[in-house]
Amino acid sequence: MNILIIGFGKVGKIRFNIINKKNYIKNIYIYDPFYQKNKKKMNNLNSLNHIENLKIDAAFVCVPNFLAAKYTTFLIKKNIHVFCEKPPSNNINNLKKIKKIFKYKKNLNLMYGFNHRHHESIKKILSFIKSKKFGNILWIRSRYGKPIDNNYIQGWRGNLKKSGGGILIDQGIHLLDLIILFLGKVKNIKSLLSNSFVKRKIEDNAFVILENFFKQTASIHSTLTQWRHLFSIEIFFEKGYVVLNGLRTPSGNYGDEVLAYCKNTIKPPGIKWSKTIYKRYKTDRSFLTETEFFLKKIKDKKKINVCSIDDAIYLMDIINKIYKQNKNIFI
Repeated sequence: MNILIIGFGKVGKIRFNIINKKNYIKNIYIYDPFYQKNKKKMNNLNSLNHIENLKIDAAFVCVPNFLAAKYTTFLIKKNIHVFCEKPPSNNINNLKKIKKIFKYKKNLNLMYGFNHRHHESIKKILSFIKSKKFGNILWIRSRYGKPIDNNYIQGWRGNLKKSGGGILIDQGIHLLDLIILFLGKVKNIKSLLSNSFVKRKIEDNAFVILENFFKQTASIHSTLTQWRHLFSIEIFFEKGYVVLNGLRTPSGNYGDEVLAYCKNTIKPPGIKWSKTIYKRYKTDRSFLTETEFFLKKIKDKKKINVCSIDDAIYLMDIINKIYKQNKNIFI
């Protein structure tokens, strides 16, 4: 199997290191005009012209928001399976154009990367939800934040035209994806964005409340002014609760990944809690699991039905509605 990686920044290198260990991979080609070539023996491409001669089976698109749709479209037209990192684009219209092209490619796979889904702690939470171990969800409170730096402001993320937005589309998109995973389709959206710190046409804080069709609610706070890195998801059910604090990531900035859960042993409104169970996750296997899943499907010539173009469009549609509710930020 021959693989192409477009974009060789932090995430591109993570994908490369995983793919490079698979014995069924014949060649890995890298295309990144901004990557400083080193002395390592790597198949660096100077252009994507005549790419059909390389017989690429699948490609990983690891580029900034404003380039993602461009390369995804290019690869699909070349009949190459595509894995594209989040965010899927800087605007929803690009994704709708991709869908029109992709629907005629019956034998191709297009998967979008939302690696947080593949954390073992998230899988455990999902198992509680599906099994009804604690009954139905009442509400969810989620927070994800990091401190801003000059690289963020001065780079493409600080440019609305290139990024499509601020912290919500950049990092908060992970929380939105998880909320949809936990609660399903969204009926109502309320939001408030601010740019009081960055004073640019991007949001540095996003406060979002979502409600599904069963009147289960979730709140999201995505922030660039969290001076101490933070990841937290609290889910309270009819008969118990699940709290995830911290997240194992490549940066190591979000602390230990610890899941706590507890059950109410008597009928509500009475309360008698069982012993709280704590589970600590020491390694982040999310990128590995996600990459292996994609590659195996390609290798086995099977269709991928998760993290699809429809999922990406639905997620971006929610982000688009939030931005429309706060259009004064972007004036």
